[in-house]
Amino acid sequence: MLSSRTMLRAPSGAAMARRSVVSPVATRAIKLYTNPGSRGKMTEWYLAELGLQYETVNLNMRAGEHKTPAYLAINPFGKVPALQDGDLPLFESGAILLHLANKYGKLSADELGRAAQWTLFANSTFSEAFFVKGPTQSSAGLMQTLNQLLGKSTFITGDQFGAADVALGGYLLYLPMFFPDYEVAGPYPNVWRYMKDVAARPSCPAPYRQAMDEAVARVEKKGGNLLNKIFK
Repeated sequence: MLSSRTMLRAPSGAAMARRSVVSPVATRAIKLYTNPGSRGKMTEWYLAELGLQYETVNLNMRAGEHKTPAYLAINPFGKVPALQDGDLPLFESGAILLHLANKYGKLSADELGRAAQWTLFANSTFSEAFFVKGPTQSSAGLMQTLNQLLGKSTFITGDQFGAADVALGGYLLYLPMFFPDYEVAGPYPNVWRYMKDVAARPSCPAPYRQAMDEAVARVEKKGGNLLNKIFK
């Protein structure tokens, strides 16, 4: 058996940590295997958006809980996050988001296709451009295109927040964490607006929201310093 502590999670907002809410969707037991430093935060975010109850198993990686036979039966690669939805084990954060969107988000075939397109973009193209290669001219091109697209709609697939926004928004909110000096607000104002919008959602995980709050404060301080110099 896994020895990690388990917690029952409820829907989004401050109520998540305090009370159990009956899900609007009848579900079998959902169990999320994660670690505080993993992309499991994205899965937590979307589960809360959907209003689903689930159990969290925080694996102690240093103790090797991710390499136990019990966990390897769920994810043979021993990585997190992973999800057990009834009898279905799943790994890979993007696959988990799309499964939840398909099963509980009740998307049409076309909506699911668009969600998959942007979730795969976030987990591959965007992630590699920034978090494997680091910010480059190539990543600047991605940001320019995103800035154009987000000037036409509130969220990445339209006016409704969905799984694709958890994936793309989650990676965008990593930027202030890993690249605090990377400027978004000035050159990409529509992306910046989007980042603030997704971070302001009650279900957005606290680390993402805190990183964005700090990024906004830095931008405002920088702007204030510039005005002080101009009108001094």
